[in-house]
Amino acid sequence: MRRLILLSAVLLTACATPQNNYDPLEAVNRPIYSFNSTLDEHLLRPVAQAYTDYIPSPLRTAVYNFAGNLDDLFGIPAALLQAKGVAASKSTARVIVNSTVGLGGLIDWASDLPIEKQDEDFGQMFGAWGIPSGPYLMIPFYGPLTVRDSTEKLARLAWGPIDYIDPLGGQIAYYGVMLTDVRAQLLPFDATIREQLDPYAFVRDTYLQRRWYKVYDGNPPYPLPMGDSQDDAANPDRAAEFDTPVAEPPQVEAGATETLSTEVQQ
Repeated sequence: MRRLILLSAVLLTACATPQNNYDPLEAVNRPIYSFNSTLDEHLLRPVAQAYTDYIPSPLRTAVYNFAGNLDDLFGIPAALLQAKGVAASKSTARVIVNSTVGLGGLIDWASDLPIEKQDEDFGQMFGAWGIPSGPYLMIPFYGPLTVRDSTEKLARLAWGPIDYIDPLGGQIAYYGVMLTDVRAQLLPFDATIREQLDPYAFVRDTYLQRRWYKVYDGNPPYPLPMGDSQDDAANPDRAAEFDTPVAEPPQVEAGATETLSTEVQQ
């Protein structure tokens, strides 16, 4: 009986973690995921829970809005380089309104006008250009990413507000608050991840599918072929093989910047 139970568990695990050619570095990524999970359990999650419990809602909303204003700012060139004039103009209007009467982005007046929030970034832009995602990466102290999506993070490091914050202690405080806010927004997803037979595979596949969904503005031509080594942009002939309706991956509010992403690393 024990052997049967053990065999069943092995078979279930095998079914839950099929070969994923987007993840050629899985042997390295899994230990990093375990490290991130341990760090989260003992530090990030308790801090995020305390942040939610004890920081007044108006202050948390201000932090959320500030991060969202940065999303809008970096979304402008990403939209323009995809020839999405309407999206670029709306993001520009949002930045102008929220950066002025919104006190540097702390108040989201634009959404009340309403000027709809857009969802563009450099990773999506390169995907729309036909550039494959590249290998899936689990980054220490951060979470899931792909080589293509790393362009957005590098752009923010190069041209983000951190250059205007001095001294180093201020920069650490800035990143600490932003990270805590993102982690707090993901608290409702913790139970879902814990219920998974293989949390690592769940986080990976959710991240990849959601990024795929975003590249096509919510209307991908077919489900992400998880067993392929390249995106459909590099394999357009595969579209006919996938005619299953595509359901939208799990949502995370825009202020979390990457939906079940840094997001879903734990």
